[in-house]
Amino acid sequence: MADLGCGTGRFCAAASFLGAYCACIEIDNESITLAKKVFKELGIDADFINADVEYFHSQSKFDTIIENPPFGVKRKGYDLIFLNSALDLSNDVVYSIHKSNEKSEEIIKNIARKKGFSSEVITTNFEIGYYYPWHKNNIHKFLVDIYLFKKIA
Repeated sequence: MADLGCGTGRFCAAASFLGAYCACIEIDNESITLAKKVFKELGIDADFINADVEYFHSQSKFDTIIENPPFGVKRKGYDLIFLNSALDLSNDVVYSIHKSNEKSEEIIKNIARKKGFSSEVITTNFEIGYYYPWHKNNIHKFLVDIYLFKKIA
């Protein structure tokens, strides 16, 4: 399995504890360095690939891909770049989290369908603490859509 834009590797760590082997793909060197340190401390084995998801290619595809891409607020459409990469790199299943928006949901489902994937979505509340310079509140609450895409046989 692979986590595109893994950050510090939280999804991969959780998947590893459940028995998966994960490739952590991240453009930010500091995040990769921290993830490697934490994984070593926890005794988790994973591959770490320093790459830009937009240009990442692999000789083989992954059965499962998980991602919590940038929501496209600062760079419009960035989440769709991640989604396209995930669908291109997956043999079977993609889990992806996106900021909830009816128009975006229609676009996302159309992309998946064109690439041969079915889609299911649930909407839930999400909280993020002050992290980026453009964040204005200590806790930001908003709705997200969590997608499950399955390759159509």
